Amino acid sequence: MKLFLRSLLCCLCVATILKGQTHNNDLIKGAVPALPRNLLLWYKTPADAWIEALPIGNGRFGAMVFGQPENERLQLNEITVWSGGPQPDVDRKDAYQHLDSIREALSKGDYKTGEALTGRYFTSSAPYSASYQTLGDINISFLLPGGQITNYNRWLDIDKAIAGVNFTAGGCDFSREIFSSAPDQVMVQKLKSSVKGGLSFEITLDRVERAITLMAGRNRLVMTGNTGGTLRYEVQLTVLNKGGILTTKDNKIIVEHADGATLLVTAATSYVLDYHKGFAGPDPHILAQARMDAAAGITYERLRERHISDYQHYFRRVRLTIGNNPVVPIPTDERLKSYGAGKSDPSFASLFYQYGRYLLISSSRPDNPLPSNAQGLWGDGLDLPWKCDYKSNINFQMNYWPAEVANLGEMHLPMIRMVSALVEPGRKTARTYYGPSTPGWYFGYTTNAWAWTSPGAKLAWGVFSGGSGWTCQHLWEHYTFSLDKAYLRSVYPTLKEAAEFYLATMVLDKEGYWVTSPSTSPENHFVTNSGVKCDVTQGATIEKAIVWDLFDNVANACAVLKVDEDFRNKLIQARDKISPLKIGKAGQLMEWNEDWDLNSDDIGHRHVSHLFPLYPGHQVTMLGTPELAAAVKKSLELRGDNGTGWSIAWKENLWARLRDGDHVHRLLSCQLRYTKETRTVMADAGGTYPNLFDAHPPFQIDGNLGAVSGITEMLLQSNEKNLTGAQGYILDILPALPSAWPDGSVSGLRSRGNFEVAVAWENSRLKHATITSHKGGECTVRTAIPVKIKGIPVTSVKSSGGYLTSFPTLRNKSYLLIGE
Repeated sequence: MKLFLRSLLCCLCVATILKGQTHNNDLIKGAVPALPRNLLLWYKTPADAWIEALPIGNGRFGAMVFGQPENERLQLNEITVWSGGPQPDVDRKDAYQHLDSIREALSKGDYKTGEALTGRYFTSSAPYSASYQTLGDINISFLLPGGQITNYNRWLDIDKAIAGVNFTAGGCDFSREIFSSAPDQVMVQKLKSSVKGGLSFEITLDRVERAITLMAGRNRLVMTGNTGGTLRYEVQLTVLNKGGILTTKDNKIIVEHADGATLLVTAATSYVLDYHKGFAGPDPHILAQARMDAAAGITYERLRERHISDYQHYFRRVRLTIGNNPVVPIPTDERLKSYGAGKSDPSFASLFYQYGRYLLISSSRPDNPLPSNAQGLWGDGLDLPWKCDYKSNINFQMNYWPAEVANLGEMHLPMIRMVSALVEPGRKTARTYYGPSTPGWYFGYTTNAWAWTSPGAKLAWGVFSGGSGWTCQHLWEHYTFSLDKAYLRSVYPTLKEAAEFYLATMVLDKEGYWVTSPSTSPENHFVTNSGVKCDVTQGATIEKAIVWDLFDNVANACAVLKVDEDFRNKLIQARDKISPLKIGKAGQLMEWNEDWDLNSDDIGHRHVSHLFPLYPGHQVTMLGTPELAAAVKKSLELRGDNGTGWSIAWKENLWARLRDGDHVHRLLSCQLRYTKETRTVMADAGGTYPNLFDAHPPFQIDGNLGAVSGITEMLLQSNEKNLTGAQGYILDILPALPSAWPDGSVSGLRSRGNFEVAVAWENSRLKHATITSHKGGECTVRTAIPVKIKGIPVTSVKSSGGYLTSFPTLRNKSYLLIGE
């Protein structure tokens, strides 16, 4: 107590001396901080709630930064901190013995019996309880000079991936900046005072359960513990003070009269992504210690420099300017309210876009042991919403929709590795539910860190047979953007076995087409013409569309690799005999095997699962299958624009594929509505939190990341194949440009075929575009107007949707297209 009183007197004296002097902080002058244009989130007040705090992360290790002047909290996360452990015996052992009875009931239209049998035998035999969890908290209590706090500013610079706080108290300027470094695997915070000896604080490291914190040396805290199952963790915190006195008491580090200080934090767990090892690796102490020892030997300036260089290698690949991207001189939360209310602020959309890319880089680095989860990297608590896992009926996949198109293909790798890691347990689940001789592998509605592949505990959400097929789409898409045959060869066995499962388990419906059975449309139900309300049928549109997509992709993989010709022919024959997409009596794309959509008592249901064939699938295209595209449009109109956050984001991608940019823009305004609602609301409550996290509600990151892909689809699409073969795609430039964005430019977008695209437009008309070919080969572009290509004689041919222009390209050469 005496020491703190001395600190207070010291600061008060210095404050008197400094009264009237100008602030020496170059980040805040009492107004908008001087950071890169439109790449800044900033606020005039500290975060009182988690949804106001700002996220930092290096892929696997991150924090939520609250920015409280006196009692700061850094809430920590590490991507592998999961409760529980492997549950290898939750497949229902006798499930396959009841499969024929389920299918017979469904084929006869006895849906109640089919549903009852499915609920009893095709669910898991044990509860699903494992959850992603918080790693813990760093709490810092600062002793500040008396008087009012002024010039407060809290900020996140997404160009550098650094967060900070600046304020004045008693005439002293205080600044803090924090980042999580990927190259050095350390979290670093710099604390500064403009007054010599003006910094005094005490710091603790703890967790709400199963943790022990002890001193290790004179300036280091070490917290160890477990999550109640398989996983062990360790966190180390080192305080490096500049001047002043450092002491310890009751596992606290106390700093007094310092000029500044640097905090270093490292973390490690025992997790390894290895099913055969039970996901249990070595003691995390060795790795946490090694990271800390290495970081402590590097200057703060060098750590910061290495962090920025590493991060910007990814982030600065894409630049987006809408209008002239003016800096709007109001805080981000106020700007969000204004945008949602309809005020024109085109550059806010570009900020939201780049923020989504920031979140993906920060939660899914190439060497991540696990992919970005339902909240990316961030989550506060021990039992997080929906376990914060990997829901394969949309959310897991949506996280990675922007990875390739937004030039972050390396961030896709953790998801791809995880999908491949599900093959072994998925084989067992396939045999248990579909028969001992069933080939291949599958998983249903979700998975987690422990490779859960069983169905869920109950209907309607727990039974879904499309998870493996849908996630395998991402394995193929990573190839279509990179054209890396060595990579494709490495994932081909996973793709092949997924296709083998569906080849063996689909059945013929009454019309003689292949369908899945039992079958669901995620989390939705149907009402028959006789008023029967059920969840389970055969041949729900999403499942047959997923299988169509998988068979088509794997057949193409066979052709690329020149392998398994007979298997490829089987896939093509089966693909062409899958139950076709159907148009219902309202002109809508039918969600079920019968025309029941208009019978629904929840016609605005948040899932738009049956529209998978348009996006993210490629079975339906606006120009290639116009009747089916019109049916998708009608279904979207019936569903309405509202919904949960991720649902709105999915609709943005669908309307972009329908080439209606104005509708996408309206949906963005719907998504970017200010909210602080954190209760679970399953309909029409989507929006955006003050820190720009997407609200389901509560927070789910897929809405942020789905919006990134939706905005990209407005500017560039490459899903439609041309006539040059399986590997040729049309680069559709500005297919869904909204009238609200008449001028702008974008660079660094990626397309299938391994092209990089930059576009500039004026008065809603293409000005010029640059196509960089990273592999060479024929390139075909679609533009709304004819184009000339500098140095190459070409002719733009009028076609549906605009003009097609084809030209040969050389590897690593750029081509300038100029609008005529």
